[in-house]
Amino acid sequence: MFAKHEVTGQLLRELRMVAGIGLRQMSGKIHYSPAYISEIESGKRPVSPGVVDAYRRVLGNDSALDVDRLVATVADPSSAGSSALEDISVVLERTRRLEDRVGAALVTPAIRGFDSVARALAPAGGSSLAAEVATYRGWLEHVAGRYTTADKVLSDAARLAEDADGTLYAHALSFRAYNAWHQGDIGGALDVNEAAIQVPRAHPSLHAYDIYQRAELLAASRDHTRAYRALHRADRAAEALDGIEPPADGYWYVDGFWGVQRGVVLALLGRQAEAVREATAGVAALPSEFRRAEWLGIMLDRIDPEMSVPG
Repeated sequence: MFAKHEVTGQLLRELRMVAGIGLRQMSGKIHYSPAYISEIESGKRPVSPGVVDAYRRVLGNDSALDVDRLVATVADPSSAGSSALEDISVVLERTRRLEDRVGAALVTPAIRGFDSVARALAPAGGSSLAAEVATYRGWLEHVAGRYTTADKVLSDAARLAEDADGTLYAHALSFRAYNAWHQGDIGGALDVNEAAIQVPRAHPSLHAYDIYQRAELLAASRDHTRAYRALHRADRAAEALDGIEPPADGYWYVDGFWGVQRGVVLALLGRQAEAVREATAGVAALPSEFRRAEWLGIMLDRIDPEMSVPG
């Protein structure tokens, strides 16, 4: 089935990356040079049937992902069945973990493509998945500095999630508030943040984050009295999470994360030394796979540009 659909070099690259296979590693598996593979994946050379078949052999060993079905879905989302949602879910989960290792820039093109595929699947019962992919894409567009695009994508994500999933809805609003703040619209960010806090049926981790975000925004707007109140509320919400697993679309909301987030708020409140101590302890408590993540570096840079992430 894989070879019956038009397969682009970009799709081959995306599938290789999702599988966690580096360019040189793929070269060793399929016996084409890294330079040749790079030209295929970048569109500088046509995709030959031999290359497609070679990728198929390697990627077909992945039991968690039906590569043939995924290629067919990308080629024609309108003809895909509900099982295609499972493939997009696997792609999304793996791409997030890949971003933790390699940064946002390398995974953004893939997620842009899968965003359109997921939206096409929304009418077939995939609204939640489409919202999740769009929310993640919104974050990636934000990191790239494409704030207007990020706001549009996150607005779409919120609309897709509003009637489908409270946690996803709150997440889309949280990211939209974060993006608005970095566009200089603190008032708008506070409004969206308040809407996120009020979402019913959202996971407790999202609720805790939204209250920390409230404290952050109030501190940034120099309303320190209300910021301290929000910070205390957020601390209590985070403490109440003991023993509660974070949601799949917010797997980073773990104990160490809250320490770093608290450090961000304290830095905005002018308590720099305490902020660094809190963040340092938070980083030490994070799972090792998070410690080189680009998103963590962004948070630490907001606390103190001189902070470094321990290996």
